[in-house]
Amino acid sequence: MNFMFENFQTLSNFCDNPQYYKMSPMISQMLRCSRPEDLITHTNDNHIISVGTNGDPHGWTGLAQKFNMFDKLTPRYLRRLKQGKAILMVDASHEGYHPKWLFNFFHDSLTEREIPLRSFVYLTGNTLVKKQYDDWCSQRGILKDRIKCIPYACFEEEIFCNHQKVYTPDFKDHVNHKKDPNNKIATFNCLQKRPRPHRVEFFDLMTDSGVVDKGLCSFPERDIWINGEVHKDDTSDDYSHYVQRLHPKYCLNSYLSVVSEPQYYRHEMSAFNSEKVFKPIACFHPFVILGGKGSLNSMKKRGYRTFSKFFDESYDDIEDDKKRMDAIIDIIKYVDSIEDKVEWFESMNGVLHFNYDRLTKNSLKPDVAMDEVEKYYKEYFGE
Repeated sequence: MNFMFENFQTLSNFCDNPQYYKMSPMISQMLRCSRPEDLITHTNDNHIISVGTNGDPHGWTGLAQKFNMFDKLTPRYLRRLKQGKAILMVDASHEGYHPKWLFNFFHDSLTEREIPLRSFVYLTGNTLVKKQYDDWCSQRGILKDRIKCIPYACFEEEIFCNHQKVYTPDFKDHVNHKKDPNNKIATFNCLQKRPRPHRVEFFDLMTDSGVVDKGLCSFPERDIWINGEVHKDDTSDDYSHYVQRLHPKYCLNSYLSVVSEPQYYRHEMSAFNSEKVFKPIACFHPFVILGGKGSLNSMKKRGYRTFSKFFDESYDDIEDDKKRMDAIIDIIKYVDSIEDKVEWFESMNGVLHFNYDRLTKNSLKPDVAMDEVEKYYKEYFGE
């Protein structure tokens, strides 16, 4: 695939507004096994204009600041898109936001500028996007002339690569640590930083149900820290500072990770597998996902095994937000009630090893989203 950039040093486009635009996460992944020159050595005139986004769509679409992101296309880019010689790939995979108006915005903006809908590729962390777009098109009788929507779990490989640079416990480390009578092992861990509404609700529910003291819980919104350790160093403005740290000691000192994803409520229309869910996998730790309905199922689609043999995972299918949250609390209570937790943890040996191996295999090959982009590239340009 050929790519075109405004800035060939940063491999980015829309460079006049770094608050909202950056290098595409997919380009970052490609650079782990390719040289920059491999992306820009053109064998023909066809190319992808890649744009990575920061934050939520209200910002990067331009609506919050009363501009339209498509007006940032240079005259050359606009001409090539209209000529069918370029694809515009907007990569929002660092987030899972999905406002109701987004598909309308894409279609209206492209049509107003006479840009072919098929020349637009949208990458997002929202694993539900394909079905959502298909349903949106079906409701409007749009059969063929469509944009391309692709879910992309960009954090999977990033967590795998980072865990190779730092200590992460393997299964034997867990068992030995948890068997040591000198170590105090909590029932679960639940690390929450940004005070999103569902996190506030869940923390208060943990408190009201009496489980918060059973876990290693942190939540600055309620002035709760783990032994004064977590978040006290959170003064960095570097995004990767928060994404890449794995907290292995909190996995060692607990039996279950409660992964608090950015989106949860039904109206948010998202099931996002962020870096948070891949961290316990890298640390040989079982997990539940405090996220949108279907978040666990999306992990199964990526080849991971979950823990239905060890606790009730029906929470992932519950439509009602409150009931789904209650079901996660019930899991915590169940694990807390287990008399021999070490034996219970040891019984998950096969699943924990399988998931670690799956993380490795998935990360050592191009992501399925990358394969899909390349396939679409060849189809669009007839190569």
